Amino acid sequence: MSENIQLTYAQKKYLFAIYKLGQNGGVVKSSDVAKLVGVTKASTAIMTERLVESGFIEKEHYGRIELTESGIKAANPIFTNCVIIRDFLENTLGLDEKTADEDAVQLSVHASEKTLNRLSEYILGR
Repeated sequence: MSENIQLTYAQKKYLFAIYKLGQNGGVVKSSDVAKLVGVTKASTAIMTERLVESGFIEKEHYGRIELTESGIKAANPIFTNCVIIRDFLENTLGLDEKTADEDAVQLSVHASEKTLNRLSEYILGR
C-alpha cells in the first residue's frame, strides 16, 4: 500500500525514529518515539495510527511498534543517508558528535531524495 507514496517530513521523522529505536531487536514503544522525535505522546499516537493505516508499521494497543516490510523499505534509505551525512559532518567538517547527529537527522528528513542521493554519492566518492 505504501509503494510510490511521497513521505511527508513528519512521516520520515517518525519512521527514522522507529527504525533507530528498533535496531538490534530493541522494543519500540510510543513513549520512546515521542521522546526521540520531541513531541507529545498524543501527537505520537495520531501519527502512529496514520503509519498503521499507510501500512508502514504494526502497533499493538499500548504496546510495541514494529516496521512492516514497506516501513523498513521507506526508513532504510533515510537512516543510511543519515549515517553517511553524520560521519561526514563529524569526521570531515569537524562538528562535535551531538551537532553532527542532530544536523544529519534534520538533513535526512528535510532534504529531497534527489539531494540526499547526490550528497551521499559525493561523500562516498571522495
